Amino acid sequence: MMRTPLLARSSWRFFIHHPWQLWLTLLSIALGTAVIVAVDLANQTARDSFQQSVNALSGGMTHTITAVRGNIPDDFYRQLRVEWGYRDAAPLVETTLLRDGAQYTLLGVDPFAAPLQQGAKLKLAAADVRRLLMEPGAMVQAGDDVWVTDIATAQGESPGLTSIQLKLTDAEAAALQARLPPTLKLESFRNRQQVFDQMTQAFQTNLTAMSLLAVLVGTFLVYNTMTFSVLQRRRSFAIGRMVGVTGGQLFRHLLLEALVLGVVGGVLGVLLGVLLGQGLLVLVTQTISDLYVEVRATDLLLTPALALQGVGVTLLAVLAATLAPALEAARVSPMQVARQSALEQGGRRIGTTLAVVGALLMLAGWGVVGASGKSLLAGFVGLFVLMVGYSLATPLVLRLGLGGLRRVPGLQRGLLARMAVRGVEASLSRTALAIIALTVAVAATVGVSVMIGSFRASVAEWLEMTLASDVYVSATNGRSSQVNGTLNPQWLERVQALPEVAAVSTGRTVRLEVDGFPVPVLVLQPGGHSGRGFAFLQGDGEAVWRRFLNGEGLLASEPFAYHHGKRAGDTVKVVTEQAGTLELPVLGVFRDYSATQGMAVLPRSLYGRYWADRGISSIGMVLAPGADAASLKRKLQGWAGTLQLPGEPLVVRSNRDIREASLAVFDRTFAVTNVLRLLVIIVAFVGVFSALMALFLEKGREYAILRATGFTPGQLRRLVMGQAVLVGLLAGLLALPLGGLMSLVLIDIINQRSFGWTMQTHFSLLAGVQALALALAAAWLASLYPVRRIGGISLRAGFQLN
Repeated sequence: MMRTPLLARSSWRFFIHHPWQLWLTLLSIALGTAVIVAVDLANQTARDSFQQSVNALSGGMTHTITAVRGNIPDDFYRQLRVEWGYRDAAPLVETTLLRDGAQYTLLGVDPFAAPLQQGAKLKLAAADVRRLLMEPGAMVQAGDDVWVTDIATAQGESPGLTSIQLKLTDAEAAALQARLPPTLKLESFRNRQQVFDQMTQAFQTNLTAMSLLAVLVGTFLVYNTMTFSVLQRRRSFAIGRMVGVTGGQLFRHLLLEALVLGVVGGVLGVLLGVLLGQGLLVLVTQTISDLYVEVRATDLLLTPALALQGVGVTLLAVLAATLAPALEAARVSPMQVARQSALEQGGRRIGTTLAVVGALLMLAGWGVVGASGKSLLAGFVGLFVLMVGYSLATPLVLRLGLGGLRRVPGLQRGLLARMAVRGVEASLSRTALAIIALTVAVAATVGVSVMIGSFRASVAEWLEMTLASDVYVSATNGRSSQVNGTLNPQWLERVQALPEVAAVSTGRTVRLEVDGFPVPVLVLQPGGHSGRGFAFLQGDGEAVWRRFLNGEGLLASEPFAYHHGKRAGDTVKVVTEQAGTLELPVLGVFRDYSATQGMAVLPRSLYGRYWADRGISSIGMVLAPGADAASLKRKLQGWAGTLQLPGEPLVVRSNRDIREASLAVFDRTFAVTNVLRLLVIIVAFVGVFSALMALFLEKGREYAILRATGFTPGQLRRLVMGQAVLVGLLAGLLALPLGGLMSLVLIDIINQRSFGWTMQTHFSLLAGVQALALALAAAWLASLYPVRRIGGISLRAGFQLN
């Protein structure tokens, strides 16, 4: 009786004699693992980088006090430390320093309290502390881009503290929170990390879903590879069964073989994932910085847990893909194993059953998507179930489609065309999986392309509407994509006096606590043109705008309303400076794509009653008839050097500039998605290449006989190329309906659950043409090497291929 070691040696000899199959299998597995590891690495590294930035200044501190607006009065620190007794407190002034043409972060500290703050950006030796105490105006370099000085030097002529850091227990924090005036707020460093996680969770979930899509495609390819390896070794298995190998032994051996391949491919995938992750990290951190908060991450943080997770998911996929061919090989009798057509006939028998199961899964997936409420994870689960169901129904559709194609009148007159169709149909148990893998990959491209195209068109239309002014002056606080600084009050006086300007509106960007969550709020002093910048989703827009002008409440963006469960007429609780917590009605909900977590708009008249802040962050100008926007921009830019407050950078932009910059941010945001789509296509390309190579190996005798009966090398090449083109065409056509379904789910379900906004679906004929071209190109490229090999096949070599 043949024992397991003999089966192992048999497998070893098989893969040694079929190196292409071994390497393609390992590559399919490695690519799936690499995408998972790369996405997890980029997400985790970005998160850890933010955590490090939170800890950089905090050291052992747990909480920080900041002003709702402006700076903390100097006297409050004395009150906090002396009168209230909070000794573990340290003041901080953070500003910028220009030195030798370079810009640095300048931190002003209390040298006596500095030891409490020792963190990544504040590492002071005893000698440094003595210098700060003894030498007026002394500065010491505490890092590559950080200088430290005493508070008075850092303040210059601008009094006040940026923050006060404290070391508190939860009870002490609660007590202090109750004593703080409304102009100050207490926040834990731990809470900052939680807010970051909440903001970026949907973005990271979407990336993880794309990586799992690559694994799904790779699973089809592994199934295809293992199925073909079973067919290739049918004689070996038949002999083994005849001399005593049981079906159970064969089953366990094939699973063990898949496990070894999975481990080797998974380890290679981890190494590849680290290289890929470095590129993804740049895109992920850029997107997070554009949409949420600034993150600087350069070094990947690979942990054993991440590596094991990637390999573990891959192993589960590989073992699941191996179950069917292993069971097929274990269940049949020795004589059936020896028959070449056994697995093919089995595939035909269960084709109808798989199609029925697939249809039921598609209905179930659609039902999960529709009934899953606001759950993003459940939405993705439903989408994946729908895709699996579609994949299971595909073999029967292929068999029926190829059968109908054989009866096309024009095809009957072409010998090579008939042979190409029959060749794909006869080998459908091997080619179907490659077609399905390419179908899913191209469908993902179609679905995501339609979603991105619809999103971009919606954003462009929204920008066209919401940018009601012609030219904007904005204080950016160092980042032109985030208008959150303060303009010198003289700006408004000068702008209003300009003859080129017909109307003016102002905005103040602040962050207020709304329903217990920090929310960006635009304080708007509207001009006569401002009303046309809002598209209200419910009710009478003119009536809503009149109530807003009267200062009766606030406006909520669509993402805010979705995430907080609010509608027009509901109320929200807003923490004010002068009246504690105030309940304000939501006058209307407007379409907005600027903040994924949502935003609110307050009229200046209402804001002025409850907040002492009179600053402005931006000025919007409508040009008078005949005025030139370019010349006005140059004039305003010339004022910037004399008017703007120290340390408060600004930008002067036309509405066209803002549209172009916003769409550039949009394109950067989806750059990482495009990379992942490309990786999925590469995985599918490997599958098509593997399938064509497998057919070449399997049909070696058939090709040799064709050569012996008069086929020229050119005819053989055209035959195989025709089969490859047919595979690509079938995959492209099948991808169109699945891609359409995916786009509907992505736009109407996933996108809203991720970010809270809705959009119009824009189907494009170009997306369909691109899908077909992509599928054909992938199949054609994958066929080049097999075609080259087959064209030079000889009678003797063909019989030796198997």
